Amino acid sequence: MPESSHVCFVIAVGGPSGAGKSTAVRNLVARLGDAVALYFDDYETSSIYPDINQWLAQGADPNKFQTPRLSADLRALRAGAAIALPHNGQVVQPARVIVLEEPFGRERIEVADLIDVVVCIDLPLAIALARKLLRMQGFFLAEQTVDAFIQHLNFFLPWYIESGYELYNMVQQRVLQGCNIIADGMLPPDKVADSIIAALGTSFPELFRR
Repeated sequence: MPESSHVCFVIAVGGPSGAGKSTAVRNLVARLGDAVALYFDDYETSSIYPDINQWLAQGADPNKFQTPRLSADLRALRAGAAIALPHNGQVVQPARVIVLEEPFGRERIEVADLIDVVVCIDLPLAIALARKLLRMQGFFLAEQTVDAFIQHLNFFLPWYIESGYELYNMVQQRVLQGCNIIADGMLPPDKVADSIIAALGTSFPELFRR
């Protein structure tokens, strides 16, 4: 745990793609009141990601995922300064709680010392894949064509078989080994958030002291 002199409390929500991290972040922010959200995916254009096949072959070091803008913004918010999000310029004001979507939880050195508690959303990887496919379908049918969706599936599913499943599994296991709270990702989204709030109240009562 970081030293207690910081001005806010940082909750990282981790787990593989399709686990429901973004939804959990939104629901936690709504329940906690004086809270703001930061999303890993919003920093894609300012981040450096490894080639997944090479990354897996070389030991799957989470630190190969480098997010300098995200870590800088998290550090600034944690210290009480406002930030502007890179993808849309929206200004985020500091708050008592920051809820961070961070797939690896506390496993990346870049953000580890900025995080107070890690929540892992745990669920079968087959369910995570099904949710990702449903999300893809919704995007493609809203923004593009059925043919484009099928073309994307023809790319994504072979990738998932070759290396995507191993990636998802590696992320899940890394977060589970270092998390403070495990949330059942099979619960409905509202129940997931409720269970996390209950666990926070038990393990980190200082979060709810005014």
